[in-house]
Amino acid sequence: MPGQHDLKKILSLEIIKNIFDTLDEGILIVDRECRIMFYNRTLSHFEGLDADMVLGRTIFEVFPSITTEESTLYQVVKNGKPIKGRFQQYFNYKGKQIKTVNTTIPITDMGHIIGALEVSRDISVILDLSEKVVDLQQGFGRKSARTRNVGLKYNFDNIIGKSEGIQDIIGILKKASQTTSSILLYGETGTGKELFAQSIHNASPRKNMPFIAQNCATLPESILEGILFGTTRGSFTGAVDKPGLFEQADGGTILLDEINNMGPALQTKLLRVLQEGVIRRLGDVTDIPVDVRIIATTNERPSELLESGRLKQDLFYRLSVIYVEIPPLRERREDIWDLTHYFIRKYNEKFNKNISGIHEDVVKIFQEYKWPGNVRELEHVIEALMNYVDEGQIKREHLRFLSFGAFKNYVEKETPDFTGVQFKKRTFDYEKNLIIEAIKSTRGNITKAAQKMGMKRQLLQYYMKKYGIRRL
Repeated sequence: MPGQHDLKKILSLEIIKNIFDTLDEGILIVDRECRIMFYNRTLSHFEGLDADMVLGRTIFEVFPSITTEESTLYQVVKNGKPIKGRFQQYFNYKGKQIKTVNTTIPITDMGHIIGALEVSRDISVILDLSEKVVDLQQGFGRKSARTRNVGLKYNFDNIIGKSEGIQDIIGILKKASQTTSSILLYGETGTGKELFAQSIHNASPRKNMPFIAQNCATLPESILEGILFGTTRGSFTGAVDKPGLFEQADGGTILLDEINNMGPALQTKLLRVLQEGVIRRLGDVTDIPVDVRIIATTNERPSELLESGRLKQDLFYRLSVIYVEIPPLRERREDIWDLTHYFIRKYNEKFNKNISGIHEDVVKIFQEYKWPGNVRELEHVIEALMNYVDEGQIKREHLRFLSFGAFKNYVEKETPDFTGVQFKKRTFDYEKNLIIEAIKSTRGNITKAAQKMGMKRQLLQYYMKKYGIRRL
């Protein structure tokens, strides 16, 4: 095809190199002897090396701290099998420590391995931050039980909602808090899953022991594994003996947020914790017993995760001994009033204001809006509005101050201004369109159109004259 032929001519080696140079990921290509044949600008930036310094040299000359066993490029060139998501920590020849997650694939020609391509993502900043979090958590673990859970602030009394669904959930979880069974909470983003998780811990016999939360979506799996299970000196270059979050949470509760983003290998290790009550640090050969209650959350429906294979079935059964679905705000609209006034009281105190409530026009809009961001979105909307109103009620005209989000778009595009000329025009257009559609559906038969609309022929003719509609 002409298009394919033209594309082949356009995609020259020079253009491909230019494309690689614009990527946020590092690109490294080696030949069969592991000599560096291509080294893009991104890799040059975070490793502090110029391409001229490394091209033509082997990876072991440029990175003397890496052995053949540790080198993903060497292993892929040797056996031809791709390696995905491998964490590497090494020093370049200047002594700078590099931390990356790499995916390495073989380059073949006529069935023969001629080299390898590696895509590297620099995670030094992310890893350093996560290690600081772990160190802080370890510091809390050494303090008294009173100060250990300094960020733990929610209990069942903080859950706002008189709807039957919310009250049923509170009743179930209050009973479940007295046991050690694992719990799986499903709910859309913004429904308050962590609030429920903290409430369970605070109502349990473990309330004076650690509560540790970890989001499973923020880190690569290889890093998350070390954070959860700990590391052993020598398990990878630069690794030290460090307990993971499961050891730090011993006797307490661990919250695994967004577990739907956890990879299959890590799911298998988590299953072992649930089945046997032991963990094994990364690179270690000995088991460490832990007594930890696991609460997991997902913002995707478990049935869909199971069907797609993203959640292991045996892990699901172990996690969901107690399974609760937290309803979205659009399914508990009777709670919107109480939540709104709760947030108004909260930000009155925080901002030193005196807002009394919301006008009935705003109540109507709040009740009709679908709140895709759920309770979190409602809070953000109230907080934003209270930056512009000092006292009295939040009124419809104040909504124009909102400068972000789906709610602003809804107010601007979907919600009519039920006043004056605009109201009359919208009513006029609505009635006119109804009559036109009825006449069209009967192919211009006025008698049948009138019957379809439940009125007499003479009345329909009156409306046609009013709205200037001719027989179609």
